[in-house]
Amino acid sequence: MNKYRAAFLTILLVFALPAFAKLCPDGSYVSGDTCKLCPDGTYVGGGKCKLAPDGSYVGGEKAKLNPDGSYTGGKKSRLCPDGSYVSGTRCKLQPDGTYTGD
Repeated sequence: MNKYRAAFLTILLVFALPAFAKLCPDGSYVSGDTCKLCPDGTYVGGGKCKLAPDGSYVGGEKAKLNPDGSYTGGKKSRLCPDGSYVSGTRCKLQPDGTYTGD
């Protein structure tokens, strides 16, 4: 029975982790289940591209300025272990080593 439990947990981890973020055509990950191509060629999650004051694009309705000068979409942002900021309340590590928000 333990062999089946281990196999089930492995399958769950392999297939459940990608559900937290979307792999985009350029190889980047975004929060949510869709990749939105912005005019500058980058992809964002959150349904629409919002132009930030620094010329970058963020996903969502509003660009929020972070303490490091970067912008994220949404009302809340979170500092991740690598020093980057993501929108939302949690940092989720992706297979490529980057973080996405929730």
